[in-house]
Order: sequence, then C-alpha cells, then structure tokens
Amino acid sequence: MEVILFNIGILLSLSVFFTTYPFKNPRRLYSYRVLVGVIIGFIGILVMLNPLVLSEGVVFDSRTILIAVSGMVFGVVPTVIGSSMIAVLRIINGGSGLAMGLATITASATIGILWHRFRYEQVLKHKRQINLEFYLVGLVVHLVMLLCVLLMPKEVRPQVFAVMTLPILLIYPVGTYLLCLLLFGQAYRYQDIAALSKSEHLFKTMFEEAPIGMSLTNIDTGQIENINQSYLDMLGYSREEVLGRTWVEFTHEDDKHITEAVVERMRKGMKDVVSVDKRLIRKDGTVLWANLSLCFFSPEDSPKHESLCMTVDITERKRTEQSILYASTHDGLTGFYNRTEFERLVGDLVISDELPFTVVIADVNRMRIINEAFGREAGNTLLRQVAQIIGNYVDESSWVFRIGGDEFALLMPRQNLLACEARLEKIRHSVSQILVMNSVNPSISFGICEMLDGTIDLNEAIQRAEKELATQKLLDSPHMQGKAVFAIINTLHEKNKREEQHSRRVSELCERLAVSYGMGERAVSEMRLLGLLHDIGKIAISESILNKEGRLDDQQWREVQRHSEIGYRILSSVEDMASLAQYVLAHHERYDGKGYPKGLCGEEIPLQSRMITVADAYDAMTAKRPYRNAVTPFEAAREIKACAGLQFDPELARIFINEVVGLNYEELLPLP
Repeated sequence: MEVILFNIGILLSLSVFFTTYPFKNPRRLYSYRVLVGVIIGFIGILVMLNPLVLSEGVVFDSRTILIAVSGMVFGVVPTVIGSSMIAVLRIINGGSGLAMGLATITASATIGILWHRFRYEQVLKHKRQINLEFYLVGLVVHLVMLLCVLLMPKEVRPQVFAVMTLPILLIYPVGTYLLCLLLFGQAYRYQDIAALSKSEHLFKTMFEEAPIGMSLTNIDTGQIENINQSYLDMLGYSREEVLGRTWVEFTHEDDKHITEAVVERMRKGMKDVVSVDKRLIRKDGTVLWANLSLCFFSPEDSPKHESLCMTVDITERKRTEQSILYASTHDGLTGFYNRTEFERLVGDLVISDELPFTVVIADVNRMRIINEAFGREAGNTLLRQVAQIIGNYVDESSWVFRIGGDEFALLMPRQNLLACEARLEKIRHSVSQILVMNSVNPSISFGICEMLDGTIDLNEAIQRAEKELATQKLLDSPHMQGKAVFAIINTLHEKNKREEQHSRRVSELCERLAVSYGMGERAVSEMRLLGLLHDIGKIAISESILNKEGRLDDQQWREVQRHSEIGYRILSSVEDMASLAQYVLAHHERYDGKGYPKGLCGEEIPLQSRMITVADAYDAMTAKRPYRNAVTPFEAAREIKACAGLQFDPELARIFINEVVGLNYEELLPLP
C-alpha cells in the first residue's frame, strides 16, 4: 500500500511541470504537444520503476492515473506519445500481467482522450462547479482496470482481486481526483490570467484606438492620467500638453460648474454612469461641444480612484439643436423674438422687481402700399432696415419682438416713460429717412404704456399700448397715404417718361369725356385722377418689358396684363382711394367680354372703366411708339367706331368721337 501511495505522490509532482514554461500559456501548449508527451512518458516510466510486485510479471503502479489524467488534460497527441513510451517499457518488462498492463494503458488513454474531446471545454468554462466529475472519471477508469484483471492467468487472479480490489476502487480514483484538481487548478488560474491579459489588451486597444475620445482622470487630484489620440485630436493638443492638467482648464467658463458637480458626486462614492453635455475649449480657442459619459473606475488592490470618460464631439448636433431652438423663438426676417416667444414671456415674466416697466407697441406705416407697389422683397428689406434701427436704439436689457407682419413689441424693464420716448423719437426720425425704391418715405407709429407699480398687470399694459397705437396711427392720415400713392406714380413716371406723358394725356381725355357725358364736378375730378393713376400697377412691371421695342412675347404680355390687378391692390390699401381701385382693375375689360382680368362684358363693366378704355386706346393709337408710327386722330376715330360694341361701349365711343375728338361719328366711313 505504501508503494502505491508513493507512486501517487510522484504523479502529483506532475503539476509542477504544468506551472513551468511552456505550460503557462495554454494556447502555446498545443505547439509543444510532443514535448509534453515525452515528459508524460518519462514520468510514467519513473512511476513504473517503483511498482508493487505481487508475483513474477504481476506488478501494479499508478500509471493508469497518469495516463487517464493526461488524456483528460492534454488530449490525443501528448497522451498517445506518453502511453506509447509506457507501453514499450511494459512490454520490455513482460511477465504474466503483460496483457492486462497493455489493456489498462489503452483503456485509460481512451477514456481520458474521449473525456477531453467532449468535456474539457465545458469544464474549463464552468470551472469548479463540477469537480466531482473528476472522481467519477477516475472510478470508471479503474473499474475498467479491475475488469482487465480477467486477462491475467487464472491462477493469479484470486491473489490480484484479493490484494488490489480495494486500492483500485478507493485509492486510485482519489488519486485521479487529486491529480485532476492540481492540473485543472493550474489550468483555471492560467485561463484567468489569459482572460485578464486579454481584457487588459482589449481595454488598452479600445482605449488607444477608439474613434471616440477616452480619458482616465484621478478623482482625488483631478489630474488627467491618460488620454487617447482621438480625444487629443478633438482638442488639438499633444499628449504632453494635457497629462497632469485638470479638465477645468479645458472647460468653457460657463460650464465649469458642470465639471465640478460631477467630480464632487464621484468623490462622494457615486458609481453610476453620468452623461453630461458641456463645452470644451480647443487649443485654437474654438468651442467644442462634447457629450461625456463618465463612470467610476477603481483598479483592484489600488487605493487610487479614477473616472473613465468616453467623449463624443456633438458640436454639429448642438448647432443644429440651437438653430432649431432659435428658429422656434425668433423671427427669421428681423432676428427679433417672435410672437410665440412674446406670449410665453408675457405669461412668465415677473415685473415687480423691474419697475418702472415700459411697454411699447410699434407699427410700420404704409407697408401694404409698399408691398403691393414694389413687391414683398422691397417690404421685407424695409422691415429689416427698421429692425436694425430699433436694435441700434434699444439696450440689451430690453426685449424686442416681431408680433405681426409690420408690428413690433418692446418690453423695456427699469426704464421710465421719458427715457423711452427719447429712444423712440430717434427711431421715428431714422425710419423717416429711409427711401423705399427712391420714392416712398415710410414712417413708424408707437403706442406706449408705463407701469410704475402693481396697479395694472402686463397684459393690461399691452392692451393700453395697443389702443394708444391705434390713436397714433390716425396721424398717418389718408392724406399721408395719398402722398405715398403719388410718390409711387412719380417713381413710375421717372422710370418711364413715355408712361408719364401717356398718363397725363389719358387723364385729360378722361376729364373731357366725363364733362361731355354730363358728369358732375366731383365725378369729373375723379375721372381726371383715374386717368392719371390707371397704369399705376406698371410700377411692379420690369422696365425691360415696359421699354421693349417691338412686340411682346406671350409671357411678357401676361406680365404686362398684371398691372391692372397690381394697381387695384395699391389703391385698395389707401382709404380715400379704395373706391377708385375697382375702376383701375376693369379698365382693360372689353364690351364684348373678351378683356381681362375678369372677362366682364357690357354694363357689368363700371362706367368709369369703360371711359378709361376709350381714352386709353385713343391715346395709344395717336402716340408714337418705338415699334410703330402714330396714326392720325381721324384714323383713330374710325378704329374706335369700328370696335364700338366689341371693345368699346357704343354710346361712349360716339360721345368721345363727337365731343372729344371733334369728328362727326355718323359721317365716319368704315375701315376698308
């Protein structure tokens, strides 16, 4: 029994080899399978040199433990090599136990190799949870060994069973179990070391090669201990310029409190992941918006407390967010706050600490006329100019809003009425100096309400300012609006002298026709004005079209036809001239319904429009144009007569020829 225990002790020394090179790296183990096999063989031979001898040729040792465990741990090649060396020695030793010896060698190797094939990876994966399996494998191996005793001569078997059954079934499985524990314990440890090494390598690779910024910071000192290249590229610094410094040095002044708050939380033991957005300052002074995800990082067996930070450049995202936020709160044309923001602020603002508080509502006058005459772009340009003027005279403590198409609101905290009126007078004067399209001077009206105490709230103050504005706008009287209209017609005439001469002649012809028709003095004056203004809509038509020599193409002709509608909108925007607008709109309608823009016919067309049509056509025919010569009054009269009932009102055509042109309508011969 002592010999068997001694042999098992020798086997346990095999674990020493497993702790030496090249066995420390399980991956490299497979590159040294032959060497491992030879070592197993030599250990087996060493064990066989000190056997338990029962009789000549009948010996027992612990080679089955060695071979089975070798198969379980090292697999096919090392086990086959070691088993072969052991089998050769057994053959050399010979004796009546040779057959059993070779059978046990083969059976032990086979069982160990099969176990390695199907169970080795799983055992390494689950580690110490299934150590009992080692004992069971040893029991199976030695049950087979006990069966192999039957291969011995009959006369030897009783002695063998009597002496070896108990050691084979009790001691040998325990020896197998112990050797497995030693070898697999080493395997587990080296597996952990390899996993740790892999993890460290992976972390280092991820840290250094990550496409996002990564850094390690000492929580206690605040110093940066490590940083990867991606982070350095974001900041524009070299590694030497960053290491040892604190993040506060790289943080935007307005965001330093964020850094300090996060560090303080981590110093107090907070270990959750923290995600914050803040601004960092690059080396070139530009601002970098970054999203930082920070977590507590403390290496085992180290008193040092660190934070691991992963940083993503979100500058473009922040710019987009800020653009969207700006667009939702600001007017795109003027850059002032919009009406939505005005209503929000009015609802949230507490003014008790801001008294005196002055509310101003402003309105740009004659915007409709300008838009209709010169187009929306001219109107938008004016609004931008007015906004710039307001911005120049309003201090930073005030809020300015565009609350309507041409309306602005100013909320001016800690400013009394006198100070505000001085500013507003400067704004009013500057706006009056603007000249729109070299013709119209705009103006701006203000409604003001001063809040000196809490007797009224902000909404009531706004209502009072709006009422005062309505009163102030009366100063921009219809007379002033009329001046804007005549400024527009003068601009048209300055652009095109031919149009000026045409308008003046048509005005005179309309006046004479109205007198001949028997209209009263007021109506005659109105016709004179209509004749002058009938083509005011041409202010919005391109000069290249108005001055074109030769016939207009279809697109150009459609553009010219718009002038009657434009003229209608211009005059409609002026209270005292709104009644004239419909006459200007219809002055190109035809008596037979083939005119424009509505296709009216007969007496559906206003009388004043029918008069303009005759006078306009007569002057167009008798005036010289670049693309044709003028016709004589006689020829023009014949043309009017020929078109009476078609283009012209027959009665007006007759009166015009008889009374205005001075020819006898009845005696005019028809056109050839």
